[in-house]
Amino acid sequence: MRGLILLVLLFAWPSFSTPALAVERKEFCVFDVAGANGFVYKTLEIYKRQAVAKGVQLHMRPYNNEQKAVEDFEAGDCDLVAVTDMGVRRYNDFTGSISAIGAVPRYEDLKVLMYILASPRVADHLETEAYQILGVAPMGAAYLFVNDRQINHVDALKGKRITVFDGHHDARHMIEYVGAEPVDARISNFHTLFNRGDADISYAPGAAYEVLEMFRGMGESGGIVRYPVGQVTIQLVARKGAFEERFVRQSRRLISRLYPEAMRVIRQYEDAIPESRWIDISTDDVRAYQAMLRGVRLDMQSSEDAQVQLAARAYNDDMMTILRKVRCYTNPGADECSAVDRE
Repeated sequence: MRGLILLVLLFAWPSFSTPALAVERKEFCVFDVAGANGFVYKTLEIYKRQAVAKGVQLHMRPYNNEQKAVEDFEAGDCDLVAVTDMGVRRYNDFTGSISAIGAVPRYEDLKVLMYILASPRVADHLETEAYQILGVAPMGAAYLFVNDRQINHVDALKGKRITVFDGHHDARHMIEYVGAEPVDARISNFHTLFNRGDADISYAPGAAYEVLEMFRGMGESGGIVRYPVGQVTIQLVARKGAFEERFVRQSRRLISRLYPEAMRVIRQYEDAIPESRWIDISTDDVRAYQAMLRGVRLDMQSSEDAQVQLAARAYNDDMMTILRKVRCYTNPGADECSAVDRE
């Protein structure tokens, strides 16, 4: 009888066991200007560990050159790539519009937006015929780094040399709109142009002060204008079908949950900047910046100039409407919330 019981248990055992989760290995190419030592890379290492529990093993490869990461992704060497919102515009204009000039002025706005992007309600906007966005995470607000503290209001921008990234047509239009001079730059060299004096102004997250040593270009008389002209994000892109749909949905939630950790590091970098380096501007000047940046966006939508229309195509109408609603949710008293020509 004892032998019979053992035999029954032996054959019954598979029905009681839980099959091991099949783990799929994927190549994950990550752009971080500081490579594997950067906070973007380290934050996405958390995502990598969490993805294993969802059945995906990500082999991370660091890149400090965004164009090289894009080239390897398009060559099929990467299943998933992490690039900036400017880099993602070729794949998805909806999430690529997050960095619209002045459209996300506060971290409170960004937090609401990150929640929205993880919602199934906007899932269709994260898909194109060829690509999928698997998540969006913050890299920090973009501030104006200046070599002269007197550049502390909109009118002071006139005649100044400002770096502009290749393909960032909307930023170029803003620079020309205020009467400044664009200085062509790439993500790999904009800080060098500023640091050696080839530009008077450059826009970047606060982390650039330390990581890219942009205090060198500021010299003794420069500083950082404490008003965000935009938000920089890191976005995960995959070819459609590279991952199971279930993981795609899970990935977006996993990335959204990294918001507190990403913001902790972002604020750590910003808080490490000496207070004497920040340039505070008056309430009136803040309103002037807001009005100017909104004017730039509206001008792009209405202008018939071919170059301006090129800049306007950088913005997705649905995202611009969402961003306006977010701003009016967090700041309902703003003039734009009751304006006839609201976005």
